[in-house]
Amino acid sequence: MRTLANGLASRQDNFLLLRFVAATMVIYGHSHLFFGMGVLDIFQRSGWGTYSGTIAVDFFFTISGFLVTGSLLRRPSVISFIVARTLRLLPAYALCLVLCAFVFGPMLTTLPLHEYLQHPDTAAYVWSNLELQNLHWQLPGVFANNPPPQAVNASIWTLPAEASMYLWLAALGLVGIFKLRWLASVSLIVLSVYGYLHWPDVPMLIYHATYAQFAGLFALGAFCYLHRAWIPLGHSWMFALVLLACFTHGSVVFPFSLALAEAYFCFWFAYCLPWYGFNRMGDYSYGIYLWGFPCQQFVMTFLHDPWPGKISLYAFPLALMMAVMSWHCLERPVLRLKNWHPWKKFGLTRINSAVASADTDKTGAV
Repeated sequence: MRTLANGLASRQDNFLLLRFVAATMVIYGHSHLFFGMGVLDIFQRSGWGTYSGTIAVDFFFTISGFLVTGSLLRRPSVISFIVARTLRLLPAYALCLVLCAFVFGPMLTTLPLHEYLQHPDTAAYVWSNLELQNLHWQLPGVFANNPPPQAVNASIWTLPAEASMYLWLAALGLVGIFKLRWLASVSLIVLSVYGYLHWPDVPMLIYHATYAQFAGLFALGAFCYLHRAWIPLGHSWMFALVLLACFTHGSVVFPFSLALAEAYFCFWFAYCLPWYGFNRMGDYSYGIYLWGFPCQQFVMTFLHDPWPGKISLYAFPLALMMAVMSWHCLERPVLRLKNWHPWKKFGLTRINSAVASADTDKTGAV
């Protein structure tokens, strides 16, 4: 039986392609929101009870939980893990904020340039959003007449949840939870159930109810990494989970069966499809995700007869262009610093919680 562990060992997957598709789905879904809430995308029309943007983010968090857990267990210290995650999340995000506020904002605002630059909301858009807590959505006079008025980049609302998952995972690693697979598994299950039932009481999940859903999928991805040696891969398993979701549609368990189908789809797509040619491309998915919404707002400013397909068709190439530049000029060069460990000079290598001990063995140690 082929398992997730076999897929990982092959060192070939389609996660890069799946993230690219998911980022494109976010643009597609947001285009319908731009056109009006009365216009449903293909998933809503099919009765899924959700739309393409949410499904795409579900994919992102499942993949992230799976891959980032592996990153934590392979790294020599929790500090190294946090540095790697910071380098992946913040530079491209900061660039997007700065360019929107100080390059594109002055070009698109209805205010005089000096008034725009001196407005407190202009600088606050960058600094408040970099804190990843109380997000700032507007720039003065920018996109004021668009259907979602003055919302420069609504996509960034998921980034605090992503950063929170990194911190939770690092905290679990720091106290040694991942030394034992069973202990890590129980911890993930308990935290997921508690977070689902009491999300307003959980630190870093208090900002939005949907964060609990994303946290659950992240934990599911982490759980799958821990038990990768026992999780089978195959078309029949994918088909069975799709049937389960269909049979439970409309019931109270449908959100959970759908989550299982979504999570398994990520692994099926990554390891069961035979073509890996997309891996020769760059990792443009994060850039597309960051720039999709601003590009759609830009397109909406100039379209006289907007409809969802046209918004997507015009905005996607712009977002892809920004993503390509972001990846090659910033993201990829910065990621080369992931294995630079300057803190060793200060004797901080002991803060590692032994998360990078033996990878797996049959006694349950990780």
